[in-house]
Amino acid sequence: PIPSPQANGHLQVKNPRSMSSPPQSTSFFLMITGHIESSISTTSFMNDRLYCRYSFSYGPDWEVVHGVSTGLSQIGRQGVLNSNDDGGTMIVWNFPIEISFQSTNPHGWPRIALSIYGFDFWGRDVLRGYASLMLPVQPGGHTKYLKIYRPVSGSKFVQFVNWLMGTNPEFYDSKMVTRGEGRAVTRVVS
Repeated sequence: PIPSPQANGHLQVKNPRSMSSPPQSTSFFLMITGHIESSISTTSFMNDRLYCRYSFSYGPDWEVVHGVSTGLSQIGRQGVLNSNDDGGTMIVWNFPIEISFQSTNPHGWPRIALSIYGFDFWGRDVLRGYASLMLPVQPGGHTKYLKIYRPVSGSKFVQFVNWLMGTNPEFYDSKMVTRGEGRAVTRVVS
């Protein structure tokens, strides 16, 4: 408190904090808790041992304040008891995700990029597909289903050579699936 000059014989005390406006919040937080549950496929051929890699893509004003922005699941296997009603097979990961962001504006809202990998006949690590999801804007529980896709070569001959060599096309940066730039000319198959 700072005493001010006397007025009418009384001493007035002014508190500089009470005269100023309350501090304004300059940022907000986004907390995500959930899991990548499973993969369902109607073609069980070549989809036996799969694992999932995730990473978050976000704008320049966003910052991770808790948790990790990339992760890798365990290898999931199909089982006889893991068939769903559509005749497809299910691989369960139950891979937990917990992350918190801080930002000053909603531009660049976080998206999660999923990359699904498996093994070919010779045990080589090959891409099975990509998927992307913008994190929900509304609070509460959400269940999301994503369709995966992967890039393909331009000709049948190159596709055969890629299969033979185990070098199927992949994006250089897996976060490319969260952005729109440069994807218009990419050939993909789902």
